[in-house]
Amino acid sequence: MHMPESLQLQPPAPLESTEELREALLSLRRRHDALQRSSAQAQQLLDALESLLSLGVDDDPFARVFASLHLVFTFSQAMLLAEPEDAVAGGEAPQLACIVAEPAALQGAVWPVAALFRKVLAGRVATTFTSVDLPEWQGAAARGLSPVQSALYMPLRVRERRGILVLLRPAGGEPFDRGHVALARRFSVLVSHALATRYASQSAAESQRLRELTEQLRRSEQAARRNAQLLEETVNMLPMGVAVQDEEGRLLIANHLVAQALGEPIEALRNRPSFALLGGSSVDCERRRAAFTRHLDSGEQRSRERTVVIGAVPHTLLVTGKPVRILDERLLLSAMVDITERKLFEQELSRRAFHDALTGLPNRTLMQQIVDTAMRSHQRGGMFALAFIDLDNFKQVNDYYSHAIGDALLRAVAERITATIRPADTLARISGDEFLLLINPLDDEQYLPALINRVLDVLKQPFEIEGHRVLTSASVGASIYPLHGTTYEALQRCADSAMYRAKSDRKGSASYFDMAMGNALTARMALEQRLRAAIRERRLRAAFQPKLELASGAVRGFEALVRWVEPDGTVRLPGSFIELASELGLVDEITGFVLDDVLGHLPALVQRHGAHIGVSLNITARQAGDVPFMESVAHRLQASGLARHVVLELTEEALVATQRFQRHVLPQLRAMGVRVSIDDFGTGYSSLSMLADITADEVKVDRAFVTAIHERPRSQGILKAIESLCNALQIDMVAEGVETEAERQYLLAHTTIRQAQGFLFAEPQFIDRLVEPLPPAPAEEATPT
Repeated sequence: MHMPESLQLQPPAPLESTEELREALLSLRRRHDALQRSSAQAQQLLDALESLLSLGVDDDPFARVFASLHLVFTFSQAMLLAEPEDAVAGGEAPQLACIVAEPAALQGAVWPVAALFRKVLAGRVATTFTSVDLPEWQGAAARGLSPVQSALYMPLRVRERRGILVLLRPAGGEPFDRGHVALARRFSVLVSHALATRYASQSAAESQRLRELTEQLRRSEQAARRNAQLLEETVNMLPMGVAVQDEEGRLLIANHLVAQALGEPIEALRNRPSFALLGGSSVDCERRRAAFTRHLDSGEQRSRERTVVIGAVPHTLLVTGKPVRILDERLLLSAMVDITERKLFEQELSRRAFHDALTGLPNRTLMQQIVDTAMRSHQRGGMFALAFIDLDNFKQVNDYYSHAIGDALLRAVAERITATIRPADTLARISGDEFLLLINPLDDEQYLPALINRVLDVLKQPFEIEGHRVLTSASVGASIYPLHGTTYEALQRCADSAMYRAKSDRKGSASYFDMAMGNALTARMALEQRLRAAIRERRLRAAFQPKLELASGAVRGFEALVRWVEPDGTVRLPGSFIELASELGLVDEITGFVLDDVLGHLPALVQRHGAHIGVSLNITARQAGDVPFMESVAHRLQASGLARHVVLELTEEALVATQRFQRHVLPQLRAMGVRVSIDDFGTGYSSLSMLADITADEVKVDRAFVTAIHERPRSQGILKAIESLCNALQIDMVAEGVETEAERQYLLAHTTIRQAQGFLFAEPQFIDRLVEPLPPAPAEEATPT
């Protein structure tokens, strides 16, 4: 540290006397004391400097300077007056504010700037013994200060901000002297330079930090751009449309799928409201804007379907929007998924579930819904009709031509009826050859026959199908809502009953439900329930009607005929229930019961009537064509070991229509010894080639040719022809329905038929009557020799 010249040691002068020596010693002591004071002051300044150099970035520099005063000066009060922080550099502030004070009560006072303060702010250190006439001290008494106090003023500067450090000593006490001024000057310079050095260091650190922050900002901006590009690429890679809109509906984010849906490039979408991009009038735009605002205000996630055209192809989009709040901004996040394939799949499922695959018409399920809707619309009045349409002899078309021709006929029938009915009417296909027609509305029931007759007439016209001219007709039954029912099931049941009435009266006609049919329908339902109960409780039994030799009356075999035995013992003939059983699909179960009875009772019949006995079992045309059913019958016969005693009776219809029986079933039956009989020969499709193909063992001539044959020459001629044919093919003949002796006598006298069955010989009987022991032979009378 530089030492003042007054304190530098000089070489001692020669000592000439004791007085001079004493003066020299005193001078040396004074210099030594001054040196000690200077050293102490230097240490005080170093301590103050260390305090200032520990100033933090965020510390108030003037407050730290004030704190360091006690290390250098002795004072009773101290104030740090500073220019406002917003003072213009180089300008003069009209006032200084006390920002730090001791005592603290002085803090906050405002001091005017006059000549003294200007001099100190310019860098001068000043001291005063009294401040009575100083403008700066006006109003100081109000602050508890006395103008006669000694004051020391030191300038301070921190960067561009200036200040004055004011130290006061008590009034009447030791004032500040020139030594204090010198020390204050050094303290002021030291403090200003220390703070400047500190802030220069801080400025360098701040510059480095600024450079680091700039680099971080540059890297952050690069990362932001990279993330933005990555986000854009990621959003565009998503298999769904993504969009973000602000409160005004402007598109902030939109990927290429959204752009495709809106028909605009992505660049053209950004910051544009979506309302104007969807087309339409200004009213439509405002309506969409209002809906957007309501959705945003609701805060609810909502989904809706929208149809847009992309590349001239309609697409169905599922759009889901969710309002969110990011900081203070409300946004709507939207995602759209193309569900076109799903909708097409759903439509296809719906079509398959509610439409007939062959004709494309509504099916039974959809028709019921349509009828239910019609009933609800007519609850306050009005009528409609339900017509049940059944094609006549459709099975024969399938069997004769092919199922492909049959399917084509069904399609043609559907098209022809659809072209005939009114646009408001509905046609449905509810099963194989059955259609249901809803005639809605029906203003007057008297108009119904004319509508139905138009349908009947067009169906009687020939159908040209794959080079074949197919003729058919339909039987129709109709019911009316609400006259005949108020439910779909009731109306369909009544129409079905009327249709069967028409089919039984005259095929190709129409019948309309009435009360008599209602009674018959009720009776039929009751009969159905009883028949189902009889099958469940096994109350069906086989009755056996014998086939006998015409000449001797010897039993040659039996025909098994089903009987329904009521709990009260009443026996029902098949004519009262077999048709209903066929409609209900119960014939197979009934045939199974009869087969069980036949196989169960055959051993007793053979034992009673001989090993040549055979039992005939009737097989329907449908059963003959049902290969699995016939195979099950064949397996049961083979397992019983009685197959050679069984004769299967089939109608001509079954043998002509069922090629599968001849190819798959007949060889199995022949192999196990089962014989085949043609029942009711002459009433169906009698054919010489048929007899040759199936090699029948037996032909049963229908009773139509036997009844009163002795009086009917035409029947006699037909019988002769059948007889000649069977004799040529070595096929046995049985005459059915022989009921008079005259008929028997004619057959014996004029034909080669040797077997017959009929009420003339015996009615069908249960097994217990047929196996009764034979009565003992009468004793022979003695003959006179």
